[in-house]
Order: sequence, then C-alpha cells, then structure tokens
Amino acid sequence: MTATSDVTRVGATPVAERHQTTSRAARDWQRYAWAAGIIYVIALGAESVVAIGVGLTQNDSAGKMATALYEHRTRLVVIACLSVVYAASFLIYLWSLHNELRGTPDRPRILAPLVLAGGVLFVALHAVSDIGITGLVGAKLAAYGAQHDHSVSYSLYLTTYAFDSVADVFGSLLALATGLIVLKSGVLPRWLGRISLAAGVMFFLQAFGLGGVIASFGLVLDIIGFVLFLIFVLASSIIFLRRDTAVSNTQPAAIS
Repeated sequence: MTATSDVTRVGATPVAERHQTTSRAARDWQRYAWAAGIIYVIALGAESVVAIGVGLTQNDSAGKMATALYEHRTRLVVIACLSVVYAASFLIYLWSLHNELRGTPDRPRILAPLVLAGGVLFVALHAVSDIGITGLVGAKLAAYGAQHDHSVSYSLYLTTYAFDSVADVFGSLLALATGLIVLKSGVLPRWLGRISLAAGVMFFLQAFGLGGVIASFGLVLDIIGFVLFLIFVLASSIIFLRRDTAVSNTQPAAIS
C-alpha cells in the first residue's frame, strides 16, 4: 500500500462522516416538515370548531351579525391565533411537499411550480381572512359595529367568505397539480391522488357560488373540498414521516 493511498483513506473518513451528519440533519428537518403538516390539520380543525361557536351564516342580517360578533369577540381572537399556527405550519409542509413532488426531470415541469404557487396563494389569502380580518374584528371593530354601525361588522364578515373563496381557487391549482403528479409518479398511494383531484374540483367549483355568498352550493362544495384536502394533508404527512423514520432507523445498520 502506498503513502498516497493512506492519505486518501485518512482524508475520506472525515468527508464520509460529514456527509452522514448532513444527511441525518436533512432527514431530521424533513421529519419536522411532515410533523408541520399534522399540526396544520390539528390547528385548522380546532379553528373550525371554535368558529362554529359563533353561530352565524352568510345569510344572517346585519344586526344579528354585529351583535353575535361582539358577543363572541374573544372567540374571534382565538380563531386568529389558531390561524397563525396553521398558516406557518402549512408553508413548512408545502415546501417539503413541493420538494417530494418535483422529483425527476421526466415529470411535467409545469405541475410542481403550480403546487408551490397555488399553495402559497391559498394559505396567504386564508391568512388575510382568518388572521387579519377576523383578528381585527375581534380586537377592535366588533364593538364599534355593534354600538354604532352594523354595516361594518356585516361587510367584514362577508369579506372573509370572499377571501376564503378566492383562496380556494388557488387551492384548486395546488390540489389538482398534486393529484396529477401523485397518479403519474406513484410517490404516494393512488387513492390519495384521487382524493387530491376531487378536492381540487370542489375548490374550483365553489367559486361560482363565492363560498356561499352568491349561492349556498358554494359553501357545501367548499366544505367537502376542505375535508378531502385535510385528509390528503394528514395522510401524506403520516406516510412521508413514517418513510423518513424508517430510513433513519435502517441506515445506521447499513453503514455499520
């Protein structure tokens, strides 16, 4: 054995160790990202449960809306706080989902960017509605609307429906592109791809009823779409999390 080969072997060992450390750290962050998807589902579910307690619909009168929003102003602040959690969690999940779905160069190049762009606009507009407008009404404007001008509370409450409906149009791009990639690549079970496609169709069609403001079918389709989408996010997060955990558990044994 030559001196050159000795030096090469000595130098290669730290490089391999650094590579293993980097890979392990990357897998750890990947697991955190999939955990963020689970947190998103939990936070959004909790936000929806709290919102039901307000007891309003888009067809209620301005006076009823103003009074109810004032009575439940603390609940509105809680909704805004939970929405902060789901908005941040979803962006973390979305970035990892995009990385998984863009995959190899043989996949259609337009679909993966649609996942990212649609997802960012989807969560951003929902955040404007649930954090910005709902938090503003709960903290300040609910009292003014109930005591002075019912139209303030009425207008802002219906505006949240409009923002959510527009957000779900972009969510349809996210869901449809994701479903097509899943069906083509097999990166997730095909049934999840079909669920994502169905959610995308519901998200798109609800816009013609503006989430219930123009017609009640919009709200019905929106609810169905969201349930399907939450199933996809939760199931995909669990599947990817279990895969990454299995890889982390088997790799040390392979290396040794």
